[in-house]
Amino acid sequence: MEIKFNISGINRKELVTAIGELVGKPIIYKGAPTFSYDVGDFTIDKSGTLLFPVKADSDLVSKVITGLSERGLEFDESEMMNKLSIEMPLDGFTEESIVKLEKLISSKASLIKKALGATELTIEKTAATLKFPWFKFPATSDEVAAYSQFISALCSAAKEQKKVTARDRVVDNEKFAFRVFLIRLGFVGEEYKLTRKILLRNLSGSSAYASFHPTKADQDEILVSEVNHE
Repeated sequence: MEIKFNISGINRKELVTAIGELVGKPIIYKGAPTFSYDVGDFTIDKSGTLLFPVKADSDLVSKVITGLSERGLEFDESEMMNKLSIEMPLDGFTEESIVKLEKLISSKASLIKKALGATELTIEKTAATLKFPWFKFPATSDEVAAYSQFISALCSAAKEQKKVTARDRVVDNEKFAFRVFLIRLGFVGEEYKLTRKILLRNLSGSSAYASFHPTKADQDEILVSEVNHE
């Protein structure tokens, strides 16, 4: 996660000092080559960008952002909202599996966007990672955990599946359709109950059969998925 502040080196120390006071941690100057400051889980780079991990304490992050704003250190909130990313290492990925990942995402693009409240599902590739900047901030620790599990499952499926079809289709019951997808990704059992709840909450319909009449193919798909992941 990163937040850009419109400051230069001359008043970066003001930003760093304020963060130190708000966090209550010592300020550590890293020197060359980064010329950054570390304050607990927070890093302030040489351009005045505040960086912190997506799993950082959301209450503390909110306290820092509010405190900086009260001190007149403003940021672009619209930009910040688009900067919450989940990153996965490139280890184990091939060009083919990255293409499969893109197809897998495309096949459920409409449902994923609605489930996450995302407008785009862009994947950013760096030298060592894949970035998924799909998520809004602030997010609770439970939400961050659910999002991280979802991205991890997508990546694992892309590496393991032999064939992926990139065909997004309109469904009558969004929750049921996405539940089938989550089961295929391995989200089965009590340990994933909260994750399923978070990922299904923005979708319409019901995840149960009671108000939805799936096709024979849908029934077979969910039964096979449940058996394979028990």
